[in-house]
Amino acid sequence: MDAGGISVARALGMDAALVRDVLIRFRRDAAGPVTRWTLGGRGIAELDVEFFPILTAAGATSPAWNTTARLWDTEGVALVHAVIELRAVAVDGCELTLCPEFPLAPWWSARLPALLDLAHATLDELSEELLWHATRDGVATQRSL
Repeated sequence: MDAGGISVARALGMDAALVRDVLIRFRRDAAGPVTRWTLGGRGIAELDVEFFPILTAAGATSPAWNTTARLWDTEGVALVHAVIELRAVAVDGCELTLCPEFPLAPWWSARLPALLDLAHATLDELSEELLWHATRDGVATQRSL
């Protein structure tokens, strides 16, 4: 998933043991299979709320999940398909990464700073959502959700 070596990452101060429950709550809180954020003058992000576990080698200690997203310019015309990965990197920390799924169209290549700004805003919004769910009562105790 190189797509020109472009990626944006953000640390997420969330207990890695809570990720499964947080993702379940995030998905169930959404009105449908997709959540959409208008990010002011940066553009629009649409995220599939179903995160899937990433299969890792036997004995791997860093669980991870991913989903797909679509990022649009402010006019809602120019589209970038992206993959978002959530990886536990420590007992009390995770990392969110966003990478284009395919090589960028020339339009976006010519506007790379705007795309990076939109990608950062997308991860910031997703981080706030996940952290909110991590603070809800019983997040680690209600396994039957």
